[in-house]
Amino acid sequence: MRNDFQTATQLGSATQAEDEQAIRQIVQALADAWNSGDSEAWSVHVADDIYHTVWNGRFVEGKEALTTAHQEIFDTIYKGSRQKLTVRWVRFLRPDVAAVQYDGEVAMVGKEEPFRARPLALLTKQDGRWLIEVFQNTPIMPFPKAAKNGNGRSS
Repeated sequence: MRNDFQTATQLGSATQAEDEQAIRQIVQALADAWNSGDSEAWSVHVADDIYHTVWNGRFVEGKEALTTAHQEIFDTIYKGSRQKLTVRWVRFLRPDVAAVQYDGEVAMVGKEEPFRARPLALLTKQDGRWLIEVFQNTPIMPFPKAAKNGNGRSS
C-alpha cells in the first residue's frame, strides 16, 4: 500500500518540519479559541474566502460569515463546551499547500458523551502564514450493522 500520508520528517525537509509544526499549532489554536468562545480568534487562521462545511452539511462561505456563525453557536448551543483536537496527519500537496486531518471531541454541558468529528482542512501558505482555505467537518458515527438475510447471514 502506498503511504500518501508522509510526515514532514519523513520527507527530510527542515522547512516542511517547521511548516508541519505551524499547522499543528493552528489546530491547537482552533481548540483554544473554541474553548474561550472566541470566534475572532478562531477566524484568525482562515482565508477571507474560506469554504466551510459544518458537520450537519451547512455550508458557510467567507471569513466574516464564519466568524458570525461561530459566535452564534459559542453563545448558544455550544456555550460552555470544551473542545479537544488531535492531529491524525499532515500531508503536503505542494510546498505551499497542505491538508490536515484531526480528530475532534466536543464535550457539551449536560451531555455524558462528547460529540466526535473528523475535520479535514486544506491550507495554503500566503506571505509566510498558513491559512485554512477549505474546511470539511465530518461526524464520527458507528458503522451500521449489516442486515441479516433469511438464513441468518449478513447480506
